[in-house]
Amino acid sequence: MEIVEYISQAVIKTLNLELNPNTPVFIGKSNIEHIKNRHPYEFDKFYRDIGLIINSPDYVGLNPKDDSILFVKLYRVNGEYIRVAVRIASNGKCFAKTLHSLSTCNAERYIEKGTLKRLDAN
Repeated sequence: MEIVEYISQAVIKTLNLELNPNTPVFIGKSNIEHIKNRHPYEFDKFYRDIGLIINSPDYVGLNPKDDSILFVKLYRVNGEYIRVAVRIASNGKCFAKTLHSLSTCNAERYIEKGTLKRLDAN
């Protein structure tokens, strides 16, 4: 298990999370395998950026189904929204559980509904 990044004060404040600033985000082998197997395009193209997406997302939100933290970055060159979902375990540890694309229409709908909030300050 390795640390991929830390959750910033800006994200904690924007989402009203009960976490300490700089809480580490871990990723385990099973999560890496999940991304490789279920989202091979994203793994090949964006896995190396997982820390960057968590560190400087364009949008953040909470998944209404499981309260995982959503970090979304818009890659302007090819217009792709890439999402990293981080779940908070019962012991307070945070784990990156997946990395995948969001369609533009879904991303824009989530932004419009307020599910995803613009993160201006990191």
